[in-house]
Amino acid sequence: MKTNSLLLLLLAATTVSAADWPEFRGPNGDNTSPGEKILTSFPDSGPKIMWSMNVSPGYGGSAIVGEEVFFMDRIGDQKDVIRCVSLQDGKERWSWEFEAVGRINHPGSRGVPTVTKDAVYASSGYGHVYCIDRSTHKERWVVNVVKTFGSDVPRFGYSIHPLIHGDHCIIAPTDSVGLAALDKKTGKTVWKSESIGGSHSSPALAKILGQEVVVMPGTGDGNMTLSGFDPSNGKRLFHYTEKLNSGRFNPIPNLTMIDEATAFLTEGYGFGTRVLKFAKSGGKIEVKLVKSSDVEGRIHPVLKVEDRFYVSATGGGGRRSRSRDSAGLVCFDKTGEELWRTGNDLKVSDGSIISVGGIIVSQHGGDGTLRLIQPGSSYKELAKAKIFKDEPGNELWAPLAFASGKLIMRSQNQIVCVSLEAK
Repeated sequence: MKTNSLLLLLLAATTVSAADWPEFRGPNGDNTSPGEKILTSFPDSGPKIMWSMNVSPGYGGSAIVGEEVFFMDRIGDQKDVIRCVSLQDGKERWSWEFEAVGRINHPGSRGVPTVTKDAVYASSGYGHVYCIDRSTHKERWVVNVVKTFGSDVPRFGYSIHPLIHGDHCIIAPTDSVGLAALDKKTGKTVWKSESIGGSHSSPALAKILGQEVVVMPGTGDGNMTLSGFDPSNGKRLFHYTEKLNSGRFNPIPNLTMIDEATAFLTEGYGFGTRVLKFAKSGGKIEVKLVKSSDVEGRIHPVLKVEDRFYVSATGGGGRRSRSRDSAGLVCFDKTGEELWRTGNDLKVSDGSIISVGGIIVSQHGGDGTLRLIQPGSSYKELAKAKIFKDEPGNELWAPLAFASGKLIMRSQNQIVCVSLEAK
């Protein structure tokens, strides 16, 4: 009986289910958890805080698998740390450290770990990609992207969320090598793609015209680009280029598909949001711009909830912004027609937005305020609460994560677990 109990515990600790949030943008890669039911109001005291813990400053979000929460942390300017804590009480179950000395612009952790049934994949702002065994808590492999692919660390560091596809761990060295696929068991390079230029984004999987494509935005020579690659061999399937008038372009959000032939791409720093159309011509995929908006979604991708699309917009009024009222939460229909925007009445300041059971969950990127929002033809706030008791710091841009009724939020000083479970 003891042996069977131990086996059950080990299986629970290493299984990934559909109810988990095992990677960046959640179980379906679209920032949604559609089958869950959550609160639609808060008491005066706010939602129940399950636990909180102090962390070093950073921007890295969490993954949730079973009863475990995984995230990246830093020890000063000396080490990267992958931490695994209990979803129920926040107590550390294990951690793994790697010496990565230095300090980058906007210092701290970056990406969201990708958790499979047997391993944790994560990356640092300096370009190290880690694979840690979930059972032994020891490294299987570490790849230094800069040394392996001859890349330079991007201006604000790497923010790679490793993409697991079949036997491959797909990453983005950028520079001369756009994307690279590593053998997920050994870390050895399987394929390398053409350059995408510079980027602070991370590869994402999309279904375009019936075909699986790894998409990645980039920039170079005064152009904004979007490239699509075959995930099996790295062959480039399309390359969209748009000339920029002036200024620096730092691609961070990736595509949100409207359907298999159209997508939203929001690219802040003054360059707005676009609707792109895909079509096959002569065996190739062509990309065409069909609509654009001044709305600047600088950090997070567009969120799809049923037939509407929501952007967590930047503060507005930037030197290339065409509207000082472009801030807040902005809603579009599937054609790219704007339906409403909160504007300066509710600045969400680049905060993360996800959808749980059809309800929009928003973390304010400036002060960390948690909001529950009813999607629809106008802005309707269901509930809001201050979550972080300590001074949260600035730029609270870490992606949210949700599973088993629990929401994981991050400030520059704390990680907090909030119960949103409907009674």
